[in-house]
Amino acid sequence: MADDRPVFDYTSSAPWAQAIKSYGSTEDVNRAIREMVSDGKTKDEAWEAIWDHEVRRFEADSEFREGVREIYEEAGVNLLSVTPWTHESGVSERAGQRRDLARWQSRFDSADWLHKVTSPTEARRVAADGDTGIILNTQNVGAAIEGSLDRIDVLYNEGVRLFQLTYNYQNLLGTGCNDPSEGGLSTFGRSAIDRINELGGVVDVSHCGKQTTLDAIEYSSKPVAVTHATCQSVSQHYRGKSDEEIEALADADGYMGIVTLPWFIAPDREDPTLDVLIEHLDHASAILGPDNVGLGTDFYPADELFPQELLEYYKEHIVRLGFDREKVEARDIAAGLGDFKTYQDWPLLRARLEEHFSDVVVDGVLGENFLRFWERSI
Repeated sequence: MADDRPVFDYTSSAPWAQAIKSYGSTEDVNRAIREMVSDGKTKDEAWEAIWDHEVRRFEADSEFREGVREIYEEAGVNLLSVTPWTHESGVSERAGQRRDLARWQSRFDSADWLHKVTSPTEARRVAADGDTGIILNTQNVGAAIEGSLDRIDVLYNEGVRLFQLTYNYQNLLGTGCNDPSEGGLSTFGRSAIDRINELGGVVDVSHCGKQTTLDAIEYSSKPVAVTHATCQSVSQHYRGKSDEEIEALADADGYMGIVTLPWFIAPDREDPTLDVLIEHLDHASAILGPDNVGLGTDFYPADELFPQELLEYYKEHIVRLGFDREKVEARDIAAGLGDFKTYQDWPLLRARLEEHFSDVVVDGVLGENFLRFWERSI
């Protein structure tokens, strides 16, 4: 059960346990996918149909809503940053974002315990009340705004507060972490940062390439976040940050959250455990200080509850998004990190932190560090 202390995590969407509960069981979800595909739907349409079903159930069934609340309480996380987007082919990121923003708004409207959080003050109040807060983010500003800076204002007005400049590939703002160009922040990217700074949003460079990361940290008038990444000095992966980037982040009073996806955090290790998370946190803390690190597990939707009927589709989907095929194929992308196998296992992260760090450091890593960063970055 969550207490009234803030516990923050950067995630991807609602937990798979939530979708599974709406159908009844994991096998019921897999059966529904098979039936949808046999009726002519594509796998991405089936993915979208699953979440539409969950939202309708959430709207209509109070008992189901309470069951969902229990998922978050069992995890012990009361502040989550999620990414509104969809998988439907032929739909632009902007259109997909609007669709999923509507889904999240429906959830907010249906449950008095689930809140759209748009400020650190609101975040602290939601946690203190024993409720669950959602901090909306966008993982690809370049695609989401389609060349219009005014679209940043629209996203901000819809409640988005974390603005990730690029995803894996090059866009109008800069270069992604797995793009061969290795370019830096563009003139348009500077204008986008200016707008985000003016509005009071957070500039996030988690998926940015090295030079774009360094440029954004230097150019932004406000501290910058790496909400979910790894340390390349611990495990080399393009989703990690070099010591040079982390040192620049430290000089600019920034913040870094560490992911727990095993194919990011330990790409060359067999059966990694939560000890590797401690290694990354220790390394980041040595550069940034223990008051500027946290967790951004990125654990939805890739956990052991992931529907098997969608697994191969999802691999292809994330390769299209710019993830390296060889690395995707080399690991089970729906595996846990040690005993952390589903989102409800999140208390194991707290327990491992408590074994290694002091109580003050643990409270910081679990949520206080992110909230203090948010307060100084707006």
